[in-house]
Amino acid sequence: KISPEAAQDPTIAPEERDRGTAAAADLQMRSLSRMWQMLLKALEEVAAAPNAMMAAEMAIIRLTHVADLPSPEELVRKLQNTEGAPATHPSGPSGGNAPSAQNATSVQSQTTLAAPQTAHEPAPTAVLQNSGATAIQVAPEVSALSRFAQFEDVVSLIRARRDMKLLYEVENYIRLASYTPGRIEFQPADDAPGDFAHRLAQALQNFTGQRWGVSLVNDGGTPTIAEQKSAALDDLHAQVKEHPLVQSVLAAFPKAEIRDVKSLDELISGDEVLSEIPEEDDDNWDPFEQE
Repeated sequence: KISPEAAQDPTIAPEERDRGTAAAADLQMRSLSRMWQMLLKALEEVAAAPNAMMAAEMAIIRLTHVADLPSPEELVRKLQNTEGAPATHPSGPSGGNAPSAQNATSVQSQTTLAAPQTAHEPAPTAVLQNSGATAIQVAPEVSALSRFAQFEDVVSLIRARRDMKLLYEVENYIRLASYTPGRIEFQPADDAPGDFAHRLAQALQNFTGQRWGVSLVNDGGTPTIAEQKSAALDDLHAQVKEHPLVQSVLAAFPKAEIRDVKSLDELISGDEVLSEIPEEDDDNWDPFEQE
């Protein structure tokens, strides 16, 4: 369409050149652009659908259906012609219930806002108020993902779904660069798999029922969750090692090392667990035991 000289390329088969020349002459640029956007959308659906062939067939059905729809210019022209026609009312043109010019303007604005956009992208609902202000309803995808306000909420979701493999990859491979509900940008770790971003987006879509955008960046990522945990643990061990009692133990036992650090609350909870163990039954009498 934009490179007519391609029809003279000898490396292209004659049949393909004839088909390309005919398509460029018949199809308009707006139709090609719309088809391109719909096909890109169809690629995502085919990759995420349980039945890839069925998703591809539905994409072809949508393309054939959109081909019969009027263009936006034709819709506007039809609306203008409709608005230019005289308004009819059961009470007659001289009745007091005839629509005023202000009401006609409101009807025009509502009709224009309700015009469809594309077959794969639903238009937001718009409502005209009496004061003339327009209130736009929030898209369903945004409100549905509002409970994932922070990236930690996404990690909690994966942990709740018990996908341990994905949880390990999220904690060890993602150096988060930017996050908004439904959108994740991260710098991958050196040992991250090449298909990790695609698998993460597909898993989140399966978990939430909404589409997620997961993309890679070259720099600007923060340390991974595993690196943050390791740094916090090293800092805790360093603090414990500075304690005088621990230093005296290490001095008395040079080969000793700090294996684990537990808080007082964890120790107390552990004692409570031990205290729940029932004592031995007194009926187990030992004849050799001295009274």
